[in-house]
Amino acid sequence: MALTVSSNATVATGMSPVVEGALYADPIWIDGVTFSSKHQIGNAGQIQVVVSEASASALEPKLPGSDFTDTEYSNKVVDINCNNAFLESSKVPNYFGAAMPINVLANKSFEVTEKVRVGRQSSALAVLVKGGTASSNTTAVTAENVKATFIGMRKDLRKNHVHPDVCFCSVDAYSAILEFAGKDFIPMYNDDIARSGRVGLWEGVLVVECDSLDGVSTYKYLDASGTAQSVDISDIEMVMFDHEKFSLIDRLDSLRIVASEHFNGSKVQEELSCGFLVTNSKAVLVKKKGA
Repeated sequence: MALTVSSNATVATGMSPVVEGALYADPIWIDGVTFSSKHQIGNAGQIQVVVSEASASALEPKLPGSDFTDTEYSNKVVDINCNNAFLESSKVPNYFGAAMPINVLANKSFEVTEKVRVGRQSSALAVLVKGGTASSNTTAVTAENVKATFIGMRKDLRKNHVHPDVCFCSVDAYSAILEFAGKDFIPMYNDDIARSGRVGLWEGVLVVECDSLDGVSTYKYLDASGTAQSVDISDIEMVMFDHEKFSLIDRLDSLRIVASEHFNGSKVQEELSCGFLVTNSKAVLVKKKGA
């Protein structure tokens, strides 16, 4: 291939074998860290989970040898429905495979998987927010108040006997933490923040920058009846929770490359069915900023 740059000169050109990747939201769902898959059993479309209804009140002491006092058996059953299917199909004509200096099918497979991942991530985040409890603090997070806000959320959860171990932060809230770290410098701890731009554990909680909370206003998911639900996430700054109380179930139904019956080429396809559930609303605290 040649490109004319003047009336008497040409230069050879060629396509780079390196593909510029698209911009995708940061992955935030890590099994055993930011969600639990402990209820995943086989390929069931619906998983029933028994949730204990034990009282939080403490037993009062009695004299040794006293009679037992029976309490009624109590629990509830909640369902995790794997009825959120994420499907993507990408056409790959044979012409492009022959003309491009890259493995087109491999590249498209990566793109399809990333689109499915981001869709799953967004719906899971919507369910987490919808199933949580709203914080009474609606003051916008700043570098001056971010530590007090963070500790206040942790305190509210601990008073309900919750063990918060994860906090998703919007980019603005996360930036306020980084700015606070510069103002309240602690050797070694803040050196690592400055070096990596990551907070990691803060006050005993894993802090995760969640850029999925920025740039969009709503995310959608399908509820147990199959009805589409829209969740407003535009004003959410922090979501602090116990990851054991948020279940995410995955079932990979299809990941394939099939020959097309309509054009000369192939299609890269993926279908992933997921179930999302907050098993205890008290274990998820959602911090929004006021209008």
